[in-house]
Amino acid sequence: MSFMPRMLLLTGIPCFPLRAQSLAEVFRCFICMEKLQDAHLCPHCSKLCCYLCIRRWLTEQRPQCPHCRANLHLHELVNCRWVEEVTQQLDTLQQAGVRPPPPDTDKDKCERHQEKLSVYCWTCGKCICHQCALWGGTHSGHTFKPLEEVYEQHTTQIREEVAQLRRRLHELVSLVQEVVSPIVLLML
Repeated sequence: MSFMPRMLLLTGIPCFPLRAQSLAEVFRCFICMEKLQDAHLCPHCSKLCCYLCIRRWLTEQRPQCPHCRANLHLHELVNCRWVEEVTQQLDTLQQAGVRPPPPDTDKDKCERHQEKLSVYCWTCGKCICHQCALWGGTHSGHTFKPLEEVYEQHTTQIREEVAQLRRRLHELVSLVQEVVSPIVLLML
């Protein structure tokens, strides 16, 4: 475990400024190392983990925190509803372009005119430069759109599909919890 100075006691979030990607690392489950799902907190060491991960650990391994080794039971865990909002905001920041744009390369230029690829030819289904769109004989009579506009349409569609998948995942996790919770209670 790496030590981070000046940690807030209850959240485990560093007090100093971080990049969005570094901050996203803080919001990973210390058991499965994935993005937190239904985050819960150990009241002894303040480590965040997925509820399913810690529940599985406590029921299948031993009744103690896997990080600090303090005795721990499911009813002692602190539900951290705010974590989902924070992780969604981090995802939004990362998707909104917190990363610097990649530099122009030769693969982003037209082989024929050495111009930046800025137009999408719907007919051919490929990116071309404005000279090919206007004067290139191979694309006469074709349908064009600005490449940036096509890119925005595709990213919007992908974001909507990802949002639908996340909603479905949350539904499935809830259904699993509804099925597993009574079984766990019977086992106790």
